[in-house]
Amino acid sequence: MRAAVFGTGEVGTAIAGKLKSLGNDVVLGSRYPGASQGGIEVLSHANAAAHGEWIFNAMHGEAAVEVLGNLHLGAKVLVDMGNFQSAIDGPLNATLGETLQAMLPETRVIKAMNFPSAHLMVDPGHLSEHHSVFIAGNDALAKGEVGSLLQDFGWRDVVDLGDLTACRAMESLAPMWIRLNQYFDHVWFNLAVVRASSVGD
Repeated sequence: MRAAVFGTGEVGTAIAGKLKSLGNDVVLGSRYPGASQGGIEVLSHANAAAHGEWIFNAMHGEAAVEVLGNLHLGAKVLVDMGNFQSAIDGPLNATLGETLQAMLPETRVIKAMNFPSAHLMVDPGHLSEHHSVFIAGNDALAKGEVGSLLQDFGWRDVVDLGDLTACRAMESLAPMWIRLNQYFDHVWFNLAVVRASSVGD
């Protein structure tokens, strides 16, 4: 896979490194192209988009809307891991996943991994207990492909929440992550979906 990861912060570099370790051809997209990070080339957003068959958004929502809305991504897969910063301390008036899909109608937007820390995104096995990752998207085929990639990352419980209207539930978890991070004072935590062994139990 040729992948372009947008964002050179903690999330972006972690995702790019994991993708590279799995044998993919990866570049980073940045406002400030130039020197490589961790052996991964840093290109302009436009050049990164041209390189990638899959695009990974590791930017905050406000930046993602500004940057991605000016690119022509066609029918590429866009894995959106972002959250609006404004929704941390205020109401979630619009979801990032649905906003990106409306801006890029041909692009196959898949929402995933917007709750775990960057560390757990690429190393879910660090937690020995059962824990879950959520995924949503309007394109069933692309969602299945992203789900398979999450399994390659090490995720064992990928919970498909349906179409992108699920972004409201998923992105509402961002303030919860902030509060839990403050409480635990570390990033090694996640949510788990615990099911009954059978209906009626």
